[in-house]
Amino acid sequence: MSDQNSPRAARDEDRYRQVQTDVLQLKARLPEADVGDIVSEVLNRVTALRKVNGDRVNLPTREKVEKLCYALISDDMNEGAAFIHDVQEEGATLEAVYLNYLAEAAGVLGEWWDDDHVTFLEVTIGSSRIYAIMRDLGYLFVPDRLVEVKSAIFATTPNETHVLGVQMAADLFGTEGWNIDVMTGLSHEALVQQITQSPYHILGLSAGGAHSAGALARLIVAVRLARPDMRIFLSGQIVQACPDLVTVMDLDGAADDIEDAKRILQELWSESCAQPS
Repeated sequence: MSDQNSPRAARDEDRYRQVQTDVLQLKARLPEADVGDIVSEVLNRVTALRKVNGDRVNLPTREKVEKLCYALISDDMNEGAAFIHDVQEEGATLEAVYLNYLAEAAGVLGEWWDDDHVTFLEVTIGSSRIYAIMRDLGYLFVPDRLVEVKSAIFATTPNETHVLGVQMAADLFGTEGWNIDVMTGLSHEALVQQITQSPYHILGLSAGGAHSAGALARLIVAVRLARPDMRIFLSGQIVQACPDLVTVMDLDGAADDIEDAKRILQELWSESCAQPS
């Protein structure tokens, strides 16, 4: 059993708080329509985990799921995480936390939102905490896709029209020994699907400016949920145009010039190759 007072537990709590704070700050700086898209992304993508859950017998009761939902939208930012911690202490596996608890809670919150049982603010907070919990547990995922050659995905945000820079960057990195898979001109769902199915562990995103912020934020959230092992790097005009947004977008790195990009991607590659401790 884990010790809540251990240094590891303190680091976990700090990580959870930081992710949750960043997501809420991001949502506060985006238009309400974009926030609604992100909330729906979290709830729908996590609820979809129900479909892969073969253990329909040992599901928590509706009452227990609703208690988790109320904890997720409470005034205490740690109550939902504490609930999940207690479930793990009782012996629940990581798979059970994802499939039996968080997926069911996301489904109930979605129902409550549809029925006006919770406000937009409450469901925003609740979805942020579900996301933060899943990101907090993401380090437990060990990649099962072994890639021996320096490789990465370079992609533009959905519906981005400026794609030449991404292809040029891919060509440049290719001359330096990188195997780059370029993904441009795809819809949100198509892009997430291709990223999810890729064997690569590094994703380089390019966004043109403030107009791309909402789509970019939604994409990052989707990838974090679908591929917890993925390291995400950002480049493009948005890095300089919207630094206040970029800093709270849950990224592993960002750069606005090629030399910084080379350095950061090399660091991310080294991290992705390191054996988990």
